Amino acid sequence: MTAEVPRAVVLGPQPGRISLGSGLEALDVPPGPVAAITVGWRETEPVLKEVEQELRQCGRDAAPLHIGERVGRVFERDAPLAEAHRALQEGLLAEEQLYGARLRRAVETAREVVRLTVAERYRDPYAAQAWQAILDADRFHVTRHAELWQEFREAVGLADRPAIREEREELEGLLAGAAAVVLTGGHVAVIRNRLLLLGLADALAPLPVLAWSAGAMVLTPRVVLFHDRLPGGAARPRFLGDGLSLLPGIALFPDAGIRLDLGDRRSLAELCGRVHPDRAVLLDRGDMIRWDGRAWSSPDGVRVLAGDGEVETVSSFVPEAAGAESLTDGAAT
Repeated sequence: MTAEVPRAVVLGPQPGRISLGSGLEALDVPPGPVAAITVGWRETEPVLKEVEQELRQCGRDAAPLHIGERVGRVFERDAPLAEAHRALQEGLLAEEQLYGARLRRAVETAREVVRLTVAERYRDPYAAQAWQAILDADRFHVTRHAELWQEFREAVGLADRPAIREEREELEGLLAGAAAVVLTGGHVAVIRNRLLLLGLADALAPLPVLAWSAGAMVLTPRVVLFHDRLPGGAARPRFLGDGLSLLPGIALFPDAGIRLDLGDRRSLAELCGRVHPDRAVLLDRGDMIRWDGRAWSSPDGVRVLAGDGEVETVSSFVPEAAGAESLTDGAAT
């Protein structure tokens, strides 16, 4: 099992100019270069240069890992692996479609049960079963997603493929010499896919982490995709799959003020229950939360979803998996 990172800072979304100074200061990392993972974007885009420039202004050298380029080289050198990986992606897409169909029916059934005008003593057992069907759909999908990845790893002997091994050894050397690692936002599935392919969780685990948006999401125990305000209608929250579990006890919802309908308490309560025992943490521009190896905190408060769908602001909380109270104080605001 991969260890948790020793310290982490998660920033709110970084639209426009990237700003890392406050995050690095809060992270309090020793001298040394900062590894940069920008694979969520095309690595020819300005984001890598922007990260390098920002790190220089903070007195730090950047050590770009060029994850996307490395994966491209792997596939060029190992055509059978590239073909097996394409087949994996086709399988994962099929799994997503099947999960979506099952989840859609489960949610519709649960809401129809709640709407029926019948006595609670008759409705409640059915409501409990309907809610369990939603949880079962989520859990089965996450399990199947992990099984497909494991089948792929075993079928191709992923860890022993020379092209993979050589790139990973170079990356492990770069990470071993880094004082911290920065993960930018971008396409969450692309970031997760590339990090899983190269097997970098263990190499990242010893390092302090500064991340935001998709880059932070992939480091949590489970990645949740969501958007309540799409032009064509809301996209029902769904699990992409397991994350790297380097950031414990949280499910992250960046751009929450834009992407979530914070007035829909029923849907938010449902979301809170689906990510349990992790806490649903809402992040918007300017937010910053910190992990010190024991608890999540922020001097401005951490916004989390409560079981009734209310948004609460707490000064800190200890992940429930650590065996402590989820919230160390009441609502701060």
